[in-house]
Amino acid sequence: MRRIEGWEKRLAAYLLARKNMPFEWGPNDCATFMFGAVATITGQEMRPVSWSSALEAMRVIEEDGGLGQAACAPLGRASQNWREIRRGDVALIDQDRRPAICVCTGQTLCGPGPNGLEHVPLDRAVNVWKVG
Repeated sequence: MRRIEGWEKRLAAYLLARKNMPFEWGPNDCATFMFGAVATITGQEMRPVSWSSALEAMRVIEEDGGLGQAACAPLGRASQNWREIRRGDVALIDQDRRPAICVCTGQTLCGPGPNGLEHVPLDRAVNVWKVG
């Protein structure tokens, strides 16, 4: 995957559009948020989401070998060095003892929460995947 021309503006618009969108399994969970961000940056769809509940999502994730493997396999090998992350890259974090996938804004990692996008420090990244 390669980043397309104008990806910075496209990512900024994507994040702005999702800023106040609450977490919802399927339409706006951490995986679908990340898939949308990657598609915005690269112009390539990663994977369609086939779940609409936590239970359905957990089944798919377990079958695929965990959240990092299920969500990020198309991105290739992960790094465990959070210092390598750059804007638009993807990170796996530990969110209240549960894994979550985030997108790097350049200053923070963000993903959907109950009231819209939530941001955490970059050093919360457990694994990092380069996008493009």
